Amino acid sequence: MSEIKIEVLSPVHIGSGNILQNNTDFVTTDNGVDYFIRVVDDRKVLELIGIEHMNDWLLSIERKENTKEFIKRFAPNSKVADYSKRRLTDYSQGINPNDTLKEHIHNGMGLPYIPGSSIKGSIRTAILASLSAKINNKESIIKTGKTDYFGNLLLTASKIEKELFGKDPNSDIFRFIHVGDAYFEKDSEIALRVVSINIRKGDDLHDNSKPQLIEAINNGVSSTFEMKIAKDYYDWVKNKFRDMGNFPIQISSLSNLFMLINAHTEKLVVSELEYWKEINKTGAEEYIDNIEGILNSIRSCEKGRECVLRIGHASGWRFITGAWTEELTNFKEVVIPASRPRNNNYIEYDFPKSRRIDEDSDVLGFVKLSL
Repeated sequence: MSEIKIEVLSPVHIGSGNILQNNTDFVTTDNGVDYFIRVVDDRKVLELIGIEHMNDWLLSIERKENTKEFIKRFAPNSKVADYSKRRLTDYSQGINPNDTLKEHIHNGMGLPYIPGSSIKGSIRTAILASLSAKINNKESIIKTGKTDYFGNLLLTASKIEKELFGKDPNSDIFRFIHVGDAYFEKDSEIALRVVSINIRKGDDLHDNSKPQLIEAINNGVSSTFEMKIAKDYYDWVKNKFRDMGNFPIQISSLSNLFMLINAHTEKLVVSELEYWKEINKTGAEEYIDNIEGILNSIRSCEKGRECVLRIGHASGWRFITGAWTEELTNFKEVVIPASRPRNNNYIEYDFPKSRRIDEDSDVLGFVKLSL
């Protein structure tokens, strides 16, 4: 196994599945300069107020009373730190009473982490997008023969993946790419509010209609994880079981894989910049600046030893899918209607027409990997 350094270039959110409610699951504090969110630890609250007051606490939650004032009634000398799991630096532009917070995933020790499965999934997408040109007649292969509620064709890349990687999980070459979890130190977490830039009829791209407060690992922090391409083991298995998928030379070593990933990310980022620079509307200027910063990081990577990858929440359709379908001849007629709900309402617009960003127009999800 090789030890890989992972550096967060822009905030990363991998959801735990939990949605935290303001004044119940988290409370806010400040030190006169910075603002913080404290995630409430139920066990510590009960230790402070006593189990005999649990019903009082539940009633307080139901009435939406102030949690900090409630605990002070039973534990007047307590501080917020006494009943919180962790502290997040708040980079949002203010917390609203009805805000909910999407929690980042943590391990049993309370450490935030990026699961190996998330890293591996993004790597798989980069490989799929990079190698899909080898497959002929993709326009027909992706069709399932089924339609959705609106009559749009349902699409899948499974047949293409089977041809590239193996016909089933047992023969899939990704069995031989091992990726561990990346654990980060406590206090690496921040809170930020995700909004959008969105192409609409007006000239302003800013769109705050669907804001969401999220917990994320902050940019600038780093960790390590283990990774291995078990090519020798693959060769041994392939010799015994001929049905194994073929191992592309482009990913036969970590060095080759890193070059493929970096080229894939650069291609998407360059096309992203070209697209938004041509949009004759206001509101994307800072987004463009931030994307250019990411492009500089990509182009400064040491060939074969460093790469930039995008992971997690707010990556957007192009990075989640790899955007390889944009090159298909039936992209507009088939892929877009299958990918955009109620496409007929937006037929005059490009797809995708929006991007998720934070309130300062920062992008999310970019990490740098180093051998």
